[in-house]
Amino acid sequence: MQKHSFLCFAAAALFVSAATLYSVSAEPLTKPVKAIVLPEGQLHPDGMTVNPSTGDIVLAVPKVGDKGNAWLLKIGKDDSVSNYFELPAHPETGRVTPLGVAFGPDGHLYIADSQCLGGNPNHKSRVLRVVHENGKPLRSEVLVTGMTQANGLEIFGNKIYVAETQIDPSIVETPFTSGVFCFDIAEFSYAAPRRLLRNNAAANAKTLHVLPYAKDPHFIFSFQTSDADRKGEWKVGANGVGLSKDGTLYVANFGDKKIIEVKLARDGKTVKSQRDVNDGKGPNESVDGLKVCPKGYIFFADYVGNAVCVMNPANGKTAVVAKNPPNPDEAAKKTGAFDRCSEVCLRDGKLYVSNIDLVDLSKPHTVSVIDLKGINFDEILK
Repeated sequence: MQKHSFLCFAAAALFVSAATLYSVSAEPLTKPVKAIVLPEGQLHPDGMTVNPSTGDIVLAVPKVGDKGNAWLLKIGKDDSVSNYFELPAHPETGRVTPLGVAFGPDGHLYIADSQCLGGNPNHKSRVLRVVHENGKPLRSEVLVTGMTQANGLEIFGNKIYVAETQIDPSIVETPFTSGVFCFDIAEFSYAAPRRLLRNNAAANAKTLHVLPYAKDPHFIFSFQTSDADRKGEWKVGANGVGLSKDGTLYVANFGDKKIIEVKLARDGKTVKSQRDVNDGKGPNESVDGLKVCPKGYIFFADYVGNAVCVMNPANGKTAVVAKNPPNPDEAAKKTGAFDRCSEVCLRDGKLYVSNIDLVDLSKPHTVSVIDLKGINFDEILK
């Protein structure tokens, strides 16, 4: 989620944007109906995806600054929470920071490990895979190394799209460049017999080490972030990524409060066209993790504004789905109040919102749930 390189710059502030013709209303359409309280020690919920074989949500809970392994949790259909899989720490940094997560067509789970958010910006970020057998997680392996800040991750067909929020940790001026890597699942192959895989053998997938962004053929798309109206206070570029049912790629430009639409050729990696679908001056104050619903509307977390919004990419119109002041107290959080939300996930007419809470770290740590039934988004966003 994804997910915030502002930790690398130690920025933390709240800003308000003016509504423009792109916004429908800054007034929230609804509010969360409940909170899912996470187990003790699970502090920073972020990336989420629905397991297509079970309907459960897999939730990433990154280690932010702390050393040790990190858990993927499972949110069942009844919203119960249980452990899903424990990700081992990076052998050099001692941390693992899972953000974006998505299942591939092969039934395995792919994960962006943002070591920058964990505290090490020196090209230690990775793409991981949790191998599944009979629908159950078996073991993890490292697919990609050398990224700076792997963030949002989505899959379309056999292509894995990963946001690179910060291409170079030494660049702190604005405007700065970020973008998207694209990998083909076929690039990663197994080398061990299945009997060894079943016995938790060491990782045997082919591991790719990416070159600096402009030199690596997997880096397919880049853009600039200036955050001009806030004078570069939010130095965060590519963040959440999402895909429509026709394979159109949508990329969050966090600092500029925009969403970029990227049309790709049939190979899934050649950019045919790109455009901003909004002007960055709507009711949202950032664009973090996002998901594209079957109708093509984009639901996204607004970390800075502590809100969740929805956008129609056909006309750029944006509405605030739900919002509350930052740093809510314990009682408010237990009823579903957002606490620096960073990612969204759609399931059964409900929107699940992870509250990464990178500011005050107060208990409880939660996922908020919004019931979307009865809201006419076609009318609101026309």
